[in-house]
Amino acid sequence: MEQPILDGLIEYKTEGCYPWHMPGHKRRLNTIFPDLVENPFLIDVTEVGDLDEFHHPEGMIRDAFSRAANIYGTNKSYYLVNGSTCGILAAISAVCEPGESLIVARNCHKSVYHAIRLLNIKPVYILPKWNDALEMFGGVDFYTVKKAVKEHPEAKGIVIVSPTYEGVVSDVEKIAKIAHKFNKPLIVDEAHGAHFEFMANVNETISTIDYTKVPDPAIRLGADIVIESLHKTLPAMTQCAVLHENSLLVDRKRLEEFLAVYQSTSPSYVFMASIEACIEKMNHERDGLFIIYKELLAEYRKRFSQLKHIHLVEEADFKKSSACGYDDGKLVFSIKNCGMMQEGTVLPLNGVMFGKMLEQEYGQMLEMAGGSYVIAMTSVADSKEAFEALYQAMETIDGQLTDFETTSDNILYSRIPEKSMEIAEARNRKTEEIPFTEAVGRISGEYIYCYPPGIPIIAPGEIFSEEMLDEVKGALDKGIRIKGIIQKERLYVSVISVKRRKERERMKKRFRYKK
Repeated sequence: MEQPILDGLIEYKTEGCYPWHMPGHKRRLNTIFPDLVENPFLIDVTEVGDLDEFHHPEGMIRDAFSRAANIYGTNKSYYLVNGSTCGILAAISAVCEPGESLIVARNCHKSVYHAIRLLNIKPVYILPKWNDALEMFGGVDFYTVKKAVKEHPEAKGIVIVSPTYEGVVSDVEKIAKIAHKFNKPLIVDEAHGAHFEFMANVNETISTIDYTKVPDPAIRLGADIVIESLHKTLPAMTQCAVLHENSLLVDRKRLEEFLAVYQSTSPSYVFMASIEACIEKMNHERDGLFIIYKELLAEYRKRFSQLKHIHLVEEADFKKSSACGYDDGKLVFSIKNCGMMQEGTVLPLNGVMFGKMLEQEYGQMLEMAGGSYVIAMTSVADSKEAFEALYQAMETIDGQLTDFETTSDNILYSRIPEKSMEIAEARNRKTEEIPFTEAVGRISGEYIYCYPPGIPIIAPGEIFSEEMLDEVKGALDKGIRIKGIIQKERLYVSVISVKRRKERERMKKRFRYKK
């Protein structure tokens, strides 16, 4: 009997690679939850008897929601069994009517863009600070938000992501204050910050370790709706998340209606049990598991920072305007300006090559490898032995590297493309596939993005420039995984069909640049 998915999972499990990636239980759930039921099929039931109803809770599910709200200090907290994606869709739908405007950080996850399409929202994009030295986004600057709010009073709310995929935290408190001054709710995609609540409130006086400050959770800094993926940084099953509401500006009834729209009518009780066990265990172990975790992070971040060539990204790498804090649980290693000897010649090392080396030669499977850096995601489930193995691999590779100055030629996200039409309109237009090299001046009919993390380089309705195409081609040449490019005998992209040849030529000429 062929079972390709199960066979693939078993093969990956037995390959011996250590998972520096989500989910945060790191396949050690029994170590964290020794009393958890061994066979999940025993509790895989539906809404029968006294087991309550997920979308209209009046019994045990209501009590679990209330427990979560008490722990997080919110008006209401909701379990999400369809991941953070459904929470983001519901939050935006609760704030915006179809056709209205919304201020959106350009580095938001693709689920935000799906909401924009579904509701035909008119997005007002704000661009987070771009860190050219590291080739990654910083945070959203408070002054950028303030400017957007003043210039677009029609916008119904603000959506930002904090922390970013790379761990950068924006000044949520200041952003929330300016949002509320203009009577606009702030939605924060804190998918990668579910551990902030528990790490920020650890009793550090019981340890002698000199800790760095852990960012406070967005819901305690004034955000109106916050969505967190438990499975990313905490020991919960994949697809387990929570949504927190703490607002006078959001219609709670409308929010709950859309949570029901975007979540399954057959919710997984296994997921709900995993969410509950995770929250309760983490709350109980603030001064247990999290003390150990913070000690390991403090010790190994110090050791990683002493490598000669490989650079561990820190908050100090960002200007204060682009980082209010940093998540030390994200180990982001930059290898920009690093070279490696290959067949007698020193060649530049990129993130994809670095990631493959760590996986194939040292058994370290990282969350992301691309551009000029890699990401190792940590959690309370990581042991000292795991950290030591990663350090030994990094130290060995570091000793093989040399300086090799490179230019910042991968700036895919440093600007917002010009928009010709809204996403919803573009997705409803007739499209055609044309050669990648002929797309200058054409309107994109599809998203093109690096995955992970899934941030659009160009969205439907935006216009291809020659400069952008050159940057995408450069990224592809480096081995970076880019979705939305059609691979045939050569590269193709999807564009909106235009019948008039003169119009195509005019746009092509306009969006060329002088090299």
